[in-house]
This record gives sequence, C-alpha cells and structure tokens, in this order.
Amino acid sequence: MEEDADIRLLERRKLEEMRKRIKAASQPTKAEPTNREVVDGMLYDRGDEVLDAAYSFFPRDTERVVGELATMIRAGRLKEKIGGGELLSVFRQLGLRFSLKTSIKVQDKGKFVDLSEKLRQRKE
Repeated sequence: MEEDADIRLLERRKLEEMRKRIKAASQPTKAEPTNREVVDGMLYDRGDEVLDAAYSFFPRDTERVVGELATMIRAGRLKEKIGGGELLSVFRQLGLRFSLKTSIKVQDKGKFVDLSEKLRQRKE
C-alpha cells in the first residue's frame, strides 16, 4: 500500500512538471529587439536611408557600427535621436564613404517637382 502511495506521488509530481513545461512552451517569449531595431528606433530625418545605403555598400562594417550604437543606446549613453546627416558623418569619419541619391524639389503649382525638371521647363 505504501508503495502505491509513493508511486502516485511520483506520478503527480511528474504530471505537474509536464504541465509547467507545456505552459511555458505555449507562452510566447518576448524576444529582445535586434541591434538594428534598436538603432532604427533612434533614427530620424533620412537616417533609415543612410543606414540602408551603408548596409548595401559595407554590410560587415555597418553591422559592427550598428552593434556599437545599439550598445550605447541600451546603456543610456546615447539618448538623443540620430539624424541622417549625423549618421552619414559617423560613417565618413570611420572611412566608410558612400553616396546617397539626393534630389532637390521645388514647389510648382501646388506640386513638388525636381529642380532639374523645373529648369528644363523654364528653357522651353
């Protein structure tokens, strides 16, 4: 009789452990944001375009820079948002030079048109 009680107790414990494991597995785990997501959250004013261009030209080096920036953001040493010009300046200071597609737009009759197109229209 005593052995039956011990066996039942062991079965209950194992069953309870299995329930805990199933419950823990079914709950979605909150994944920590990646370095890129952390840095993306701090960018403004074409910063995302600069970061995309940097990744296309220098993927490994950009990953290292993003890792360092994310570390600084998580540690609280970098609290202000990073503009596109500032980020481009950081990459250039590190010797990673690349170009961005830029255009100057002017307002013409309620629409924004490229400056080159506006100058072409004036010639005609």
